[in-house]
Amino acid sequence: LRKKTKVVQQPNYLENFVQSLFDSLPAEELTGATLVVSGDGRYHNAQAIQTICKLAAGNGVARVWIGVGGLLSTPAASAVIREREGGTAYGGIILTASHNPGGPDEDFGIKYNVQNGGPALESLTDAIFTRTSQISEYKSCAALPEIDLRQPARHVFMSEAGGAPFFEVEVIDNTEDYLALLRQAFDFPKLAALLQRSDMSLTFDGMHGVA
Repeated sequence: LRKKTKVVQQPNYLENFVQSLFDSLPAEELTGATLVVSGDGRYHNAQAIQTICKLAAGNGVARVWIGVGGLLSTPAASAVIREREGGTAYGGIILTASHNPGGPDEDFGIKYNVQNGGPALESLTDAIFTRTSQISEYKSCAALPEIDLRQPARHVFMSEAGGAPFFEVEVIDNTEDYLALLRQAFDFPKLAALLQRSDMSLTFDGMHGVA
């Protein structure tokens, strides 16, 4: 999904799309699953994450992993899905409009990555699109309090005092799993030495989001 931010901010718009996503996944696999939910930091990112957590809880998801500040780049989110706890995550909802500008008058987007860390196949995205034209309700745990995303922490929620936990949110380091994966592919000391050479320069452009 890629729309103007103000479109996504319309009442029930985000809820309807995410519920359509959940409805398009096998219920027996979604129930009790772990999902990654984070974004590239564009406008409306933090508020959308809070909404998605309520929907995840309402749809039987057991646990959500969120990067500190609600931030995970797309490849970092993929790394968390694939690597954290041996690939426990069922998938991930990534809030990004890729390289498109962000802001209240610019673009917002939602991507779903599957268990291998890659993007959803067309069969799933087609099913989500079809479901968006049929949906009549969404399931949300409206009483879920706002999650503090400012630092790593584990938040466990129970249906009643002394009851069994029904939902958990863990705010995680947003580079740990990604860096561990990158170190398997690249020689970081050699890269650092290269960047310290007088004849080497580097320019980086995050293109409207974390990278």
